[in-house]
Amino acid sequence: MPVINNYTDINEFLTASDIDIQMRFRDFVIFQWDDRKIYNCLNDIPYRNHFFEITFQQNGHPVKLDHYNFSGEGNKLFFVNPYRLQSCDADGAYSVNGFTILFTPEFLHTAPTGHYKQQEVPLSNYFSNPEIVLTEKATAEFTALFKKMSEEYQQEDNSFSRSIIQHYLQIVFLLAQKYAEPEPVTGPVANRPQEIYNRFMNLVQQYSRQQSGVRFYADKMHLTTKHLSSTIKTISGMTALQIIHNARIHHAKSLLRQTSSTISEIADSLHFENPDYFSAFFKKHAGINPLKYRQS
Repeated sequence: MPVINNYTDINEFLTASDIDIQMRFRDFVIFQWDDRKIYNCLNDIPYRNHFFEITFQQNGHPVKLDHYNFSGEGNKLFFVNPYRLQSCDADGAYSVNGFTILFTPEFLHTAPTGHYKQQEVPLSNYFSNPEIVLTEKATAEFTALFKKMSEEYQQEDNSFSRSIIQHYLQIVFLLAQKYAEPEPVTGPVANRPQEIYNRFMNLVQQYSRQQSGVRFYADKMHLTTKHLSSTIKTISGMTALQIIHNARIHHAKSLLRQTSSTISEIADSLHFENPDYFSAFFKKHAGINPLKYRQS
């Protein structure tokens, strides 16, 4: 099995990353890079966070996210959903500057609700490139906004801070949508079919490494497979099974790029019957066999 660290709790991740910061809220933290260690570059083990991340980069270091590689150069914003595979390289000398926000879905909701996990965080995406390249104007706006949010986070005696930061976070979403290219990502849930699609995508991101059948997701959502499949087809133009297959290929590519695990180990971790079946499945959907993909 591939060696991967999983962090279910924000504080657990901060501790493992050697980031010495006092958390005001259990479900939200913001920290600035230039006065912190480069987190989680202490070893070569990839990791998955079970919470959301927004990183505003002005100068960074090379990172991998799933099967995407980022050089650390340029002004960028990254929206990272839970369960995406990450690793980084800090062996060289890099000038780092920027902010990272970590938060759970609960933080976005001012009132308790049982439906927050069914709602998609604005601008988050599950399997595509999480990067937004920023203009000078956008960089200046985000710099001012993240500084205000960080300053508010440090106001320990301010009982209004949580609400103020929640509103700042909503402004981050709106500004990101304003500057997103090539096209804005859909915003909050507007109707029942969209809610079903968002919930399905969340579950696929969480479980598709182990579960490949539509029935599993339909049962989780208390829907019939027919209703789930037709809804997903209406919203996305793809069948639910196609999305699950694409997700499994996505996870396989990530493991091929970020780990040294054998084909057999990757096949086993993704619950394929055997390595030959995995290789055939990968070639059918990716157009290339796993070994050639790893070498490409």
